[in-house]
Amino acid sequence: MREGAMRTVVPLVRDRGSTTRINVSFDPGLLEAIDAAARERGQTRSAFLASAARREIVD
Repeated sequence: MREGAMRTVVPLVRDRGSTTRINVSFDPGLLEAIDAAARERGQTRSAFLASAARREIVD
């Protein structure tokens, strides 16, 4: 490797082009906050949670 170069590992999250229904449980207050944040961004709850999960996995 060259001097000053850095190696970075980026997790691979494959988008398979379909969705799977799951059942999860949240505290009601957290669910309200999730729904409000999704609404502010013009997203569905599912899209908001998926984008948040992707950010957490990659970071």
